[in-house]
Amino acid sequence: MTNSLTDLRRDVEDFLYSEAKMLDEQRYDEWLDLFTEDVHYWMPITETREVRQHRDHVPGEWSLMEEDARFLAKRIERLAGGLAHSEQPRSRTRRFISNVLVTPGPDGDLVAECNFIVFQSRRANSEQFFVGSRRDRIVTSGESWKIAERTVLLDHRVLPRAISIFF
Repeated sequence: MTNSLTDLRRDVEDFLYSEAKMLDEQRYDEWLDLFTEDVHYWMPITETREVRQHRDHVPGEWSLMEEDARFLAKRIERLAGGLAHSEQPRSRTRRFISNVLVTPGPDGDLVAECNFIVFQSRRANSEQFFVGSRRDRIVTSGESWKIAERTVLLDHRVLPRAISIFF
């Protein structure tokens, strides 16, 4: 691995760690600014398959989330206005990002893949862990990076409750 690839990976890791901190601190407006205006934020349903049954997830199929920047902004607006009843009171979260791999993508984009664990605590007796992986397409926007696509793959087959947080 060349030094420039090592530096690039480290810079992308710092970008992803900063994003996780924004979410844990509920700085949602700043977080939304990390995405392009035409972002595709997608969490397909996890399917259990036999060993030989491999199939890629295809956008437009059943999903837990499939959102664009406008829909993400509306979710944040509902949180800020107290209209997201599943987040009253607000969750306490802690995000852990690991195993970051960065590869050059088409047109100078970057593809960042990582694993995550998100701890969510609500009320006095509701605690959940979400485990999975993410694949982001990151594009250059002036002097900064923006996330143009995010695919979230949860390892859970059955979810304990509705998802009310971002990954």
